[in-house]
Amino acid sequence: MTKCPICEKGTLKKAKVDEEMFGMSLGKYDADVCGKCGESFMSEAEMERMEAKAKELGIWGLGKRIKVVRSGNSLSVRIPAKIAEYLDLSEGKNVFLYPDGKNRIVVEVA
Repeated sequence: MTKCPICEKGTLKKAKVDEEMFGMSLGKYDADVCGKCGESFMSEAEMERMEAKAKELGIWGLGKRIKVVRSGNSLSVRIPAKIAEYLDLSEGKNVFLYPDGKNRIVVEVA
């Protein structure tokens, strides 16, 4: 049995894990999973399969780091074209914006 490199307490066992990206399911993949902390480790081949699925769904590369800028008395965040296209978001369309805890902002397309 292999010891978990993250928690160093559990052992790794073969399992199928559900993977998702940006809230979309990518399916189940073979992985070694720690019985103590639950961390999972996939082979390079499984990672490539997961990446291919994300590309097929059009969500690969959607995550971006964006700077917050001042606009009058407010702050603004630019929505990259690729994300706007994926969300079918265009100028004049309404969104609902709210905090989800202290470190996350949710923008729902109305």
